[in-house]
Amino acid sequence: MRTALLPRDGRSDGSPTTWSCRWETALAPREHDALAALLARSYATTAFARGRSWAGARPELRVLGHRDGELVAHAAVIRRFLRAPDEDTSVLVGDVGLVAVHPGRQGGGLGGALMRSVASTLDRLGLPFGFLTCDPEVRAFYERCGWTPLLEHPVRSIRVDQDLEDHRRHGMLLPVARPATEWPAGRVERNGQEI
Repeated sequence: MRTALLPRDGRSDGSPTTWSCRWETALAPREHDALAALLARSYATTAFARGRSWAGARPELRVLGHRDGELVAHAAVIRRFLRAPDEDTSVLVGDVGLVAVHPGRQGGGLGGALMRSVASTLDRLGLPFGFLTCDPEVRAFYERCGWTPLLEHPVRSIRVDQDLEDHRRHGMLLPVARPATEWPAGRVERNGQEI
């Protein structure tokens, strides 16, 4: 099922990959099996049980890339408020997680196309910012995709195992409907489980 959140032409830059945006309630159990299989290939240290295609917080929607009928790319999105305690405020973001490209399909631009589809989805949702956390070794990939590291903004979040996490992973910001200059100063807190 296609939604209004799809890239306008349903494709990414002429590639043979078909992109779609699927709401969580529209996914069938067999689709969760395919998602769980892709995520298990991409996140070797995380267990994805049959029929369960999320690790922490269940996403609200998915950006999916299919090539020749095979699921080859995925990103999950949930809208949430991040707390900025230094400014005593909160900021609405599209929290992005479980970004994955089939290991056998990496290196051909599929990850960049996935992140363009994610940005398009965040824009169509009318969100001011995209936000994600990542390990330092993949930060450069997100920077190439237009995301800005929040190195001066420590991130506190609730990990999949329910423990609080400070500083191990870097926050990344994507200005969507608002400029990066409107991002609050200081620490940000994700007061919910990461995707």
